[in-house]
Formats: sequence, C-alpha cells, structure tokens
Amino acid sequence: MLAMRRSLAALGAGAAAVVSSTVSLAPARAATPPRAALTKIACHSTLNPARRSVSIVAIMRHRPGTRAIAVRFTLLEAPPGARPTPLRDGDLGHWKTPPDRTLGRLPADVWKLRKPVYNVAAPAVYRFRVTFRWRGPHGTVLARETLRSGRCAVRELRPDVLVRSVRVRAAGVAPGNDRYIAVIANRGLTASGPFAVELSPGANGGAPQTVDVSSLGPHQRVLVRFVGPACDPAAPPTVIADPSDAVDDFDRSNNALTVRCPAVAAGSVVGVAGA
Repeated sequence: MLAMRRSLAALGAGAAAVVSSTVSLAPARAATPPRAALTKIACHSTLNPARRSVSIVAIMRHRPGTRAIAVRFTLLEAPPGARPTPLRDGDLGHWKTPPDRTLGRLPADVWKLRKPVYNVAAPAVYRFRVTFRWRGPHGTVLARETLRSGRCAVRELRPDVLVRSVRVRAAGVAPGNDRYIAVIANRGLTASGPFAVELSPGANGGAPQTVDVSSLGPHQRVLVRFVGPACDPAAPPTVIADPSDAVDDFDRSNNALTVRCPAVAAGSVVGVAGA
C-alpha cells in the first residue's frame, strides 16, 4: 500500500502573543521531521500460515538537490536458537521507487510506503533493516541512510499432537497379550479437536486398534490404553497419534512412536518422545 503527499510550503505564518505584565511568549518553532523514519514493526500471528505477516511503514522526505528517491527493505528472521538471516522473497532486498518518479524533489514531498511480508515462518523473531537513498542530477548518490526496526515475534498457534511415551505392562487377562499405555499430548497453543490414536502391531501382530480422543487443549495430555499382542522386540508395535491427519498439526514428525519392548521388567517406560 502506497501513500504519498505533496504540498507547497506555507507562505507566511500567523503569530500570536500572550502578554502579561512582565512576560511575552512566542510560539515554539516546530521540530524538523527526520529525512527517514520507520514506524513500529507489526507482527501478526494466526492459525492460517499463509496469513501470518510482518509489516512496517517507511517514511522518506526531501533532501536538497534530490532528483529521485528509493528504499530497500530487508527482513531478518531468527527461528528459536538460530542467528538472524535475511529472507529471500519477492522484492525484499531490491530497490523500490515511487510511481511518481518526481516525488522527493520538492521540500514538502513525503513518501510513505507500507511493506508487508506474508506467509512467514513461526515461531520466529523478525526485524526489518531499511535503507533509504537520495539521488541528485545525473544519478549521483546524495545520501544513504539505514534504519533498523525493533524486534517482534510471530507465534505458531496451531496444535502439535504427539506421542510422548508408551509404557508396556503384562495384560493379566489373556496369555500372550500386553497392555500398552500411551501418553498423548498437545504442546501447541490451540485445542486439537477430535482425532484417533492407533496401535499398529508389528509383523504378524493382527489388525490395528484405534481409540478416539474428543480433543486436547493447549499443553494438555491424556492416557490412551490398548491391549494387544505381547511386545516382540523383533517386530515391535507403533503408536500413532492422528493417523488420518484430522488435526491441523504443525509438526507431524512426532506423531508416531515405535515401542521399545522391555528386556527385563515389565512396567518400565520403554518409549519417550520430545516434551
């Protein structure tokens, strides 16, 4: 979105005096606005990754001798635990000029340019680096100025369903069976909605079993129990959270956990996923 303002300098100025018996007050001189400025950076987190955004507004004013102005936006992205790196997307890193190529030549000219960047990664911290350039006659660079915005964070709001651990116990009801107790968690920031949890037996272990979970709120967990064929270290079963992809899960790499069958004592924790 582009906004421009061009106006002529005011001719003359009214002056008012406030007089007391001993003091006369004249109006204060207005501060000269900066040649280049940035508004506060804005980050927008949403459940729809395509609508996550980071934006800023750059403001550029006339310098004596200006014949052309331009601005260049760089967006630095820092995922958790990583150093900031510039994004390569669209016109980031390229010079932009106003549609009116004469803008910037008059003392009252102002160019305001809003720069949004959509579909950014999350979670991550973002910061803009913006360079302003003024050119004079014959393309001579009169001045450059680089400003840096503050930082803001874009959060990942979607749920993250995972199999945190699986415990194996003797079934105690039928020979050749074990009980499988799975800890299913949601470490995301929104509720998951309904989904299934599946116990997929190893080779020759029979048909898969499923248990329905109505929903898991943010940072909640639930125990899901199965009774299945005895755990075979040569062909262990796997527990899968949301095998049908019903949840808009932002990290599916932790949705399945293959059980490690207990070697000695039943009842120990035999499979652990990320917290």
